Amino acid sequence: MSVYFSPNEHGFFEDHNKPDDAIAISDEVHWSLVEGLARGDIIVINDAGEPVLTEKVVTLDELVMGKRAMIERGLAAALAAGMPYTLPDGTEDVIQTRPDEDEANLLGLAIEARDLRAAGEADAVMSLRAKSNRVYTLTPEQMIALTDAAKAFKQRLLAESWRLKDAVTAAVVAEDRNALEAITWTTDTTTEETA
Repeated sequence: MSVYFSPNEHGFFEDHNKPDDAIAISDEVHWSLVEGLARGDIIVINDAGEPVLTEKVVTLDELVMGKRAMIERGLAAALAAGMPYTLPDGTEDVIQTRPDEDEANLLGLAIEARDLRAAGEADAVMSLRAKSNRVYTLTPEQMIALTDAAKAFKQRLLAESWRLKDAVTAAVVAEDRNALEAITWTTDTTTEETA
C-alpha cells in the first residue's frame, strides 16, 4: 500500500482515497513528516514538489499574544508563589499574596493594625498564617510593616508587568521582531522583605 500527501487537503492518504493532487511518499518520509507534525513543525512543498518539514513561522500577532499571555502568567505565578519575608522573630517564611485568596485578608489585617495603633493598643496581638501554615503573632506595628511590604511586593510585580507590556507595544510599533522575541518575565524584581 502506498502513502500520499495532498498539499491542498494537507493530509495523508492511501491509494483508495487519494485526491488528484496527492504526491506519493515513502513510509520513511511519511513517518518523518508525522513526527515533525507532532513536534509542531509544518509541512511545505519544496522546489522539487516534495513535502518537507519546516518550523512553523509564528506571525507577529501570534507572537504578541504569546508574549502578553506570558507576562500575565508570570505575574500570576509570582503572586501565587508569595513574598519571602523575615518575621520579627527571625523566622523566614513566605507571605501569601494571591489576589483572589490573600489580598483581602492582608488588607483587612492592615486596616485592623492601623485601627489598633490609632487606639493606642500597641501591645495588641494579631495573628497571621504564612505559606508554611505556621501562625505568627505580631504587634500592630509589625503587622503594618508586613502588610506594607506585601503591598510594595505586589506593586513591584505590577510595575514589572507594565514595563514588559510597554516593551511589547514599543516592539510592535517599531516592527522589531527580535526585540519582541527577547521579552521574558523574570522574578528578579522581588527581594526578601524583613520585618
